Amino acid sequence: MNKIQLLFGLTIFLFLSSCGSDALYRQDQDTPKGWGLKDTLRFRLDKSISTPSDIYIHLRNNQDYPFSNIFLVVSMYAQDSLIEQDTLEFAMAKPNGEWLGTGYSSVKESKLWWKSNWQTTEASPYHFDIAQANRANGLEKGAEQLAGIISVGLSIETSTK
Repeated sequence: MNKIQLLFGLTIFLFLSSCGSDALYRQDQDTPKGWGLKDTLRFRLDKSISTPSDIYIHLRNNQDYPFSNIFLVVSMYAQDSLIEQDTLEFAMAKPNGEWLGTGYSSVKESKLWWKSNWQTTEASPYHFDIAQANRANGLEKGAEQLAGIISVGLSIETSTK
């Protein structure tokens, strides 16, 4: 094996080993035709999480997203009982219009923090419901479909704090 092949192999190995994650759970759902105002996305967790963990919401958006922020209603259920519900607002763009998030193309992924040091305290399964609550100014009902959000995800990761 020559030095170039060895260097190439080592580079690939280091790249793949650095892609690891502390994710205990990750699920994404595509919304290719937009995210409907009445579309609640449900994520199901069937296992217990005994280590302190952080919960994140992942949003992938493209240039069709019409707002600089997003409002979400996030609910947590244990078995079928509501434990907690939050209305959250996240920035999606800088004041100059540049998208936040990561990615090299017109699609950006934002990893949005929801909970820190969370652990399951009730019996499984857990359900997490996420709905969008954006409204356009001057429109009482808001848009029926929220354009530009192409997927929504939820992850639970081992806390680093």
